[in-house]
Amino acid sequence: MLRICIKKEYMNTETNILFSLESIEEILYSISSCDSMAHTCINRETLRVQFMTQTFLNIKNNQVKIKVGTKYDIQEVSVLNLELLFVFGINNIDNLVSVDRDNMKLNFKADLIPTFINVAIGGMRGVLYEKVKSTILEAYPLPLIDLQELIKQNTFHVEE
Repeated sequence: MLRICIKKEYMNTETNILFSLESIEEILYSISSCDSMAHTCINRETLRVQFMTQTFLNIKNNQVKIKVGTKYDIQEVSVLNLELLFVFGINNIDNLVSVDRDNMKLNFKADLIPTFINVAIGGMRGVLYEKVKSTILEAYPLPLIDLQELIKQNTFHVEE
């Protein structure tokens, strides 16, 4: 189980929001054995990479949690799964977002979610590299991602 705690604060000067990356937690990791993949034709055409992202707002604890994941499939067979949770502390989450519970809406006052997702994807890229080095998948690092497309698929959840 991977768990990293970091405390370095950054400030978004437009909104006076102070935030820090508090921790990274491994939620899921699985990889097929190298023996089973050795008989499979792996190349950039047969390897399919999927991404996912979810955002959890913990208002009580002034936290934004970004869950990111990737899945590598070869010919419809999953050969790698990785999910990580990045926890960002916010000095005052009310400066970032307000929750309209009656209308089930989130009203963002600052556009920091793309920054958080970008940090999480970069972090996942590094974790994935460390996990697959010395395996057959080492030659296939996490590809570049269209962040705007990923953000469109992002789901938001409010934790009580």
